[in-house]
Amino acid sequence: MLVDSHCHVMPDQLALAIRRFFDQRMGWGRLAYEGVRVADVVEAQREAGSHRFWALPYAHKAGVAAQLNEWVARDVAPLAGAVAAATFHPDDEDILAIIERAFDGLSLRLAKLHCSVGKFGVDDQRLSPLWEAAQERGVPVVVHVGRAVSGHTYAHELTPLEPVAAAYPRLKLVIAHCGLPGIDAALELLERHPALCADLTSAAEWTFPLPVERLEALHERIFFGSDCPNTTLTLVESRQWLARQGLSDRALRAILGENAARLIP
Repeated sequence: MLVDSHCHVMPDQLALAIRRFFDQRMGWGRLAYEGVRVADVVEAQREAGSHRFWALPYAHKAGVAAQLNEWVARDVAPLAGAVAAATFHPDDEDILAIIERAFDGLSLRLAKLHCSVGKFGVDDQRLSPLWEAAQERGVPVVVHVGRAVSGHTYAHELTPLEPVAAAYPRLKLVIAHCGLPGIDAALELLERHPALCADLTSAAEWTFPLPVERLEALHERIFFGSDCPNTTLTLVESRQWLARQGLSDRALRAILGENAARLIP
């Protein structure tokens, strides 16, 4: 079973603008996928043999999240294999109404926050209604904590997650990119907080060393992710890389799909 727990979907014009940003600012050269539209992401998932994929939008400023959530529920949620996510931004004055609409009105079972793009911290007190609602409803929240344009997360940037995890002990937070290169700090958080999870998105292309023994010990809370479509490696290449890292067959199966399928049945 293969579940991609970290790929991005956006309305087509916004997806094209994001690709232009990658082309102009990231310096990664030719990316693995030329197409970035929703149909292109669906096709990439189909070609890789994904059973399901978490379709993650993200709001970069106030006034965007509510519209994105409506679009995701209408155009993405019905797609075969898609697990459609909501997104939120603390600058929205009516964030509680947006949260209730996303989870209760639109029945979205997943959420995504991107602190770097949205220019906010995970410990922003205005996010408290989200943590409360997600914990109460059992909705996982994928959080990209790092603030670097590169997408990297450093150990000190993970520190604000500690009080959130402590205050909401049943909240299913998923640390995007396993906090790479601050992966040791991310795994320490997982060791202290049993509800926390993490995905290994971009680990293959960033080539930071992985603490395989610690991942093995925590393998029931680690997920596979591709970052499709803005990635230098295809889904298949990332999966093959993970298979070469020395994890047990049991852990590999869990990370590649079983964990994500269990978290969102």
